[in-house]
Amino acid sequence: MPSQRRMRLYVLLLTLTIITTLYMTRSSSQTRTSPFYIKTQEALQAKDYMEASKQRDADGVGSRLKAAADDAKKAAEKKGQEYVDSVTGGDSDKTPRGRYNKEGKQQPLEGVAAVGGRTQDKTPPKENETEDYHDAEVELNAILKKSPIIIFSKTYCPHSRKAKHILLEKYDIDPAPYVVELDEHPIGLKLQEVLADTTGRRTVPNVMVIGKSIGGGDQMQELDETDTVIETIKKLGEARITRVTKRSQQSEMRRVRRQA
Repeated sequence: MPSQRRMRLYVLLLTLTIITTLYMTRSSSQTRTSPFYIKTQEALQAKDYMEASKQRDADGVGSRLKAAADDAKKAAEKKGQEYVDSVTGGDSDKTPRGRYNKEGKQQPLEGVAAVGGRTQDKTPPKENETEDYHDAEVELNAILKKSPIIIFSKTYCPHSRKAKHILLEKYDIDPAPYVVELDEHPIGLKLQEVLADTTGRRTVPNVMVIGKSIGGGDQMQELDETDTVIETIKKLGEARITRVTKRSQQSEMRRVRRQA
């Protein structure tokens, strides 16, 4: 049997163990219910909540940006343009189709502005229509707005000189006819091609009144010789032609006034 001394030692150790356990349990319970412990836990929970909220917001913004980019891309594809991401700038080795640069602005055709300019055309070329042919169509529309009467000519062409002499020198027309020298125009050859398709006249001169061709040099000479230039221009030009008279008639009228 154990001695009494050993028994007392066992009892003392057991008592100390029980007291220590009770103290630790009570201390732990008091720590979890202490104000400092509670505030610390609340702060950590609040931090976790804020981080989770920021992540949700970031995910939501990203989704909205992606949806907006997809919508813009679809709209650009409907217009026949190359979509360029406004944030990333798109792929560096891609350029927009048609006449639009990466800022979405129209690229002007070099040299056209010096010859009357061109209208702002935001429609893409038609199916099976080349870019240069489309440019010529746009330029033709801009030229036709210059005057009710347009003379498409070439500087070295004798028939063109004949038509210009009749309409510019023999007759006083207001607004004055607008002359386009196709051999000096940056896209004159392509303009002549469009004129051939539009009016059926491939040669110059090609005189147009309100967008309708009335012929070339021989036709202008015939109208002049039959005294039907004024009648033809007035009939086609209507209200847009404010005055068309033969210069010889004006001279005679001035002579009659002086004599009176």
